[in-house]
Amino acid sequence: MIQLIRILATLIILPIVGTLGFIFIENLSPLDAAYMAFITLSTIGYEVVKPLSPAGKVFVIIYIMLGFSLFFYSLTQIGEMLLEGEIQRILRGRRMNRQIKDLSNHAIICGLGRMGQAIARELQHKDQDFLIIDHDLERIALAQQEGWRWIKGDVSDDEILKQAGIERARCLATVLPDDADNLFCVMSARLLNKSLTIIARASCDSVTIKLKRAGATRIVSPYSTGAVKIAQLLVHPELEDFMEIFSDRTADVDLSVIHIDAESPLKGHCIKDLDLEKRGIMVVGLRKRGQKLQLPPPKDVLLTEEDTLIAVGKSRELGQILSSQ
Repeated sequence: MIQLIRILATLIILPIVGTLGFIFIENLSPLDAAYMAFITLSTIGYEVVKPLSPAGKVFVIIYIMLGFSLFFYSLTQIGEMLLEGEIQRILRGRRMNRQIKDLSNHAIICGLGRMGQAIARELQHKDQDFLIIDHDLERIALAQQEGWRWIKGDVSDDEILKQAGIERARCLATVLPDDADNLFCVMSARLLNKSLTIIARASCDSVTIKLKRAGATRIVSPYSTGAVKIAQLLVHPELEDFMEIFSDRTADVDLSVIHIDAESPLKGHCIKDLDLEKRGIMVVGLRKRGQKLQLPPPKDVLLTEEDTLIAVGKSRELGQILSSQ
């Protein structure tokens, strides 16, 4: 983008300099001076407006030596950019920036490695707004191919995070392969948004502690999580169907979190009075404001503002409840 601005500025400034030079040196009218500037730059060689003075001839020599080379170099650069699709890439980036400015309550994925790609596809499947930050051109190209929103840059750069709308975001996941990068990302994100939910990837317990202190809301260790799941399957192989059902996109079952706000239709009711089971939904957890998660939840507790329900059931029914919040 900066290169294109420089080229366009050169193409605009050169004729202006020539026009002003002919006006002040040869006392030409603005139209005649502009005519002389353009035929001098293009070296077409049409008839001059009037014979040049010695000072005018010196000016033309210098103007041709400097202006001609800069003028045609700029045209060549624009041609190369057109052939390479650089201008199209710039325009796509500008359109992407406009889309990002309109985002709110969205998710930010830092890093588009294998884990980042899996998260993006899952959020896309759940029709959630998200964008990706990565510095690798190949991964950005993948995001473009998939139709995902993206920003090319360093995830620990405050300006990049602001460009991603971190002040308006709902959550952020940093899943970079390097623990130090994840740590810097968490620190930067937490300083910019105190209430943001931050999920961070960690490779070991010592990093988990640092990420927690830096401001991460939740830390996920792929190795520990995978080991626990394998151990559970070794002890109880029959749990496999239950554990896999939530990752099966063809299954009409989902696990969701329902937040009770001031306008929620669930506010002021007890769980037993909602008849959710008739709609194929089971409430498996309840977190009252400032309290621990209750598993299973009491059925006769009145739901109030800022309560959180964990429910499992039919995807369509859960979607209708979430859309009414």
